[in-house]
Amino acid sequence: MGVFRTFFVFGLVCVPAFAGFLEPASFPTVVADMPFVDRIALFSAGYDQFESEYDADGNCVSGCSYASPKLEDELAALERWNALVKTELVDEYDYTENDDGSLTPPNNVNRPPEYNPPSQFPEQKPNDYTNANCEARNTSFGTRTIPWGSPLGFISCISSPWGVSRTIFGESKVHYGIDLRASTGMPIYAPASGTVAMVMNNNQTCGNGVVIQHANGYSTKYCHLSIVSVKHGQQLSAGCMIGRVGNTGRSTGPHLHYAVYKDGMSNKHSINPEQGFIEPHPRCR
Repeated sequence: MGVFRTFFVFGLVCVPAFAGFLEPASFPTVVADMPFVDRIALFSAGYDQFESEYDADGNCVSGCSYASPKLEDELAALERWNALVKTELVDEYDYTENDDGSLTPPNNVNRPPEYNPPSQFPEQKPNDYTNANCEARNTSFGTRTIPWGSPLGFISCISSPWGVSRTIFGESKVHYGIDLRASTGMPIYAPASGTVAMVMNNNQTCGNGVVIQHANGYSTKYCHLSIVSVKHGQQLSAGCMIGRVGNTGRSTGPHLHYAVYKDGMSNKHSINPEQGFIEPHPRCR
């Protein structure tokens, strides 16, 4: 009986100490819930959230921003986020809202020239980091700290806009950026000053790419580059050349995938570049 009492008292004392082991562990269910370092490691390994795919019923089947969203829910959330960012730009940074809903920044730079490709581009080896001091700089970007202007430095055309696109199989995708038509080798410039937060080499979807962190929580992303000419951690001035257009990663032809994010890099932080971050561009025909 004494042994039983001793065991019973020991159990009462120790159960609370071990109760924590009985509680279910909490694991992140989506990339947005992961710590920043873990997200970067995941992206570097090739598991980048590039597009969300939805079946014919509008259910997310791949690249979902959170657990099992419907297509209409995803789009509604993105529109709300874009509206908040637009309001911030108008109220706090003196942007002007145009009749078509687009925004123009204060002290707008001159409109870049129309597409006029040069006959040839300088030869450069892949990932030739020769731009440590931003010798190749497009001064038309001025000294901006918030992204504005085509990173190509000229008005091209948009082959795939931000938002929903349909596939030949009837499924839907959400494109978290815009695709700018350009030829292989064309220079790409940082549209605002910032820090190189990530350099991707042979990423499964982005190919060779760059992510730049700018002021006020903004980030920009560039995919499918043939050459990356900046390093991780490098401080950039606006107009610094960061690389050249290519056809790497998940791409069907040479172009630049350009994306803008606010306060994070997951899909739910995606901003439509055409609403306040780039001059009006025509659709490619």
